[in-house]
Amino acid sequence: MITAAAVASLICRLFLNGDESMAVSLDTKLIQEGICDSLGLVTLALELEKQYSPLRILDQEITQENFGSIRELLRFLSQKGCEVRDQ
Repeated sequence: MITAAAVASLICRLFLNGDESMAVSLDTKLIQEGICDSLGLVTLALELEKQYSPLRILDQEITQENFGSIRELLRFLSQKGCEVRDQ
């Protein structure tokens, strides 16, 4: 199961030097708020694939619509058949 907390922790580890004190909420806009850039979204997708095998994310699926926020990412992962929880 993929949880919002696990995704937030992963984002903090990858892009915020592990600083989990910065509030990354379900609706924090990852690119617009400067947390990561488009290459960062690719990095995030690769890390999710590593942690949640057999998840596979196609290059063309790595978009701001699918990876713009944790909420959008969880929706996308749910559509891919992953079991997700937003808590």
